[in-house]
Amino acid sequence: MRRPSWGVFALMSGVCVLVTVPTARANGGDIADIAAPGAVAAQAVRVRPPPRTFTIAATGDVLTENAVNLAATNAAGPGVRFDYTPVFASVAPVLRSADLAICHMEIPIGAPGERPGVYGRSPFGGNLIEAPFEVAAGLRAAGFDRCSTASNHSYDLGAGGISSTLAALDAAGITHTGTARSPAESSPAVFEVNGVRVTHLSYTTYSNTVAPSVPWLMNYTTDPARVAADVDAARSAGAQVVIVSVHIAQELLPAPIAADRAFISEITKASHIDLVIEHGPHVVQPVERVNGTVVFWSVGNFVSGMGTNQIGRYADPHTLDGLLASVRFTETSPGTFAADATPVLLCEERADRTVHPVIATLADPTISPTLRAELQECLDRSTPVVAGLR
Repeated sequence: MRRPSWGVFALMSGVCVLVTVPTARANGGDIADIAAPGAVAAQAVRVRPPPRTFTIAATGDVLTENAVNLAATNAAGPGVRFDYTPVFASVAPVLRSADLAICHMEIPIGAPGERPGVYGRSPFGGNLIEAPFEVAAGLRAAGFDRCSTASNHSYDLGAGGISSTLAALDAAGITHTGTARSPAESSPAVFEVNGVRVTHLSYTTYSNTVAPSVPWLMNYTTDPARVAADVDAARSAGAQVVIVSVHIAQELLPAPIAADRAFISEITKASHIDLVIEHGPHVVQPVERVNGTVVFWSVGNFVSGMGTNQIGRYADPHTLDGLLASVRFTETSPGTFAADATPVLLCEERADRTVHPVIATLADPTISPTLRAELQECLDRSTPVVAGLR
């Protein structure tokens, strides 16, 4: 004797349909689900795929100044010049948990074996600085996948410095944008993150030196139309999410100046940008939406030698603070993504320059009283500036 039984649901155009599957009584005993000969068992059918999503973690300026390099030297084993692993160890799990982790390499990286440090003064008064080759491997080991490289220091060592920087990042397996060795390399690139087509662009609005005569070496611009055109080109090439990094001029201010607001307002009005991350002030600034686009006005420093009494105006303790821009992109309709942003507070230890996720580290009862006091000071400094810190 055959009778209908409960079946499975098939999802069709958002409607749940009950599919009945016949059952039979086996040998007069208990009811058993027995498919008819040659029948195919009903399966749950997902007609509409789940929304695509991915996360990024973007951090502030990487400045391998003397204090940072000294910490990496002290950590290095025999035959090794610099080991940055301990400097980034505390924040590495956060970076590695993101689908795409982005750094901002503010200064040029030298070739293997070259001496890092200051190589004189620019015509405008700033130091010309070189980072050691080993920093690229340290950033990769920490979890970074990509770096923006357009900054005021990009051209400190000329075209050779741009070439050695990108060679070091290539050797470490880190992709990059903002400076280039050829016109082709300077074109907006589209790459995939969790199946989503993404473009990340990088610009600087000023330079520590005279800008290169060949424009593709460094994305230097104060023209919003230039950025908007690049964004539109990336969209035409298939980008579904566009991230823009901008290095700006004004330092040590708790909020953006009117000119920077106007620049970002114009580019977000003229083109479809999903996220803007600003660098250069060396201190944290608020997170806002401008024309619907999430804007981190300044993510401060990731690692630097600032925040000590020996370096003049950069002794400001706010320079020890930074943000990790944690952003989740979720598809809301085919090819359209919404950005949900969370600012994660980071802080450097004064003594050994270790970078910590502040709130997570404060929750560890085993940290030293000295570290607890430093991180609490960082939290107290940053809470009035940036809402929603995690």
